[in-house]
Amino acid sequence: MKRLDVGDARIAYTDEGEGDAVLLLHGSFTADWFTPAGRRLAAGHRVLNVRRAGYGGSEDLAGGASVAAHADHAARVLEDAGVRRAHLVGHSSGAAVALQLASTRPDMAATLVLLDAAFPYAPDEPKHPAMPHAVEAAAEGDYERAFDVFLGGVGGPGFREVFVRELGADGLREAVAGSRYFFTVEGPALRAWDFGRTQAAAVTAPVLLAVGGEGERLGTAYRARAAQLASWLPDSQTRVVPGAGHALPLEDPASVAAMVEEFAGGRRG
Repeated sequence: MKRLDVGDARIAYTDEGEGDAVLLLHGSFTADWFTPAGRRLAAGHRVLNVRRAGYGGSEDLAGGASVAAHADHAARVLEDAGVRRAHLVGHSSGAAVALQLASTRPDMAATLVLLDAAFPYAPDEPKHPAMPHAVEAAAEGDYERAFDVFLGGVGGPGFREVFVRELGADGLREAVAGSRYFFTVEGPALRAWDFGRTQAAAVTAPVLLAVGGEGERLGTAYRARAAQLASWLPDSQTRVVPGAGHALPLEDPASVAAMVEEFAGGRRG
């Protein structure tokens, strides 16, 4: 594990494998969303797996890292590793960080693979009935119930078993503990993020928008958000991952790794 002091945060990251660089930007709750897929990708790529501020031992020293700050931390990791350009892979809130980085530092982005991008909102998206209950539980200080309601709502009832299978019981406990940071710090920062058609126009890299096929059955907004992003990003394509919910990097890490390899192939970092 490497550690980098960036002023407003202390960032940990792993650097494994050789070849074109892939930068992994995980979603909320845990820094290990991409750990299983990252191991597979490292067989043919140099994989930088960032543990974003607030998660997995990386410290948010400012106490309220914005999406722009997370993107700056990612850029600093690339610079620290001596990587000028990488394939950016982001899941959920990490997809927002990848978009921010690609729009402000297009020179650093060879491609983007965005899995169930959590933001920005789409005007026609469905309103998920579980979300107000998760926010209510967090406001009452019951972060474990907030975790269960949120991820059960977007990932389906078996999500805890998926965490344990891929990350072990300790990995699940760490994700539950990360619920506090998500609901009190990261969630508000994401809602305050300003990203629209103007910012998207600065993205020059090809983009793959991947969405879990179970999302529509569960009533999530990720398909609508991907459609809005696609309308702003002319060099983009959308792919539905059959049978997957919002926990898709852990539900099927082999397919996620293969998807990244396929999309990045022929587009050198």
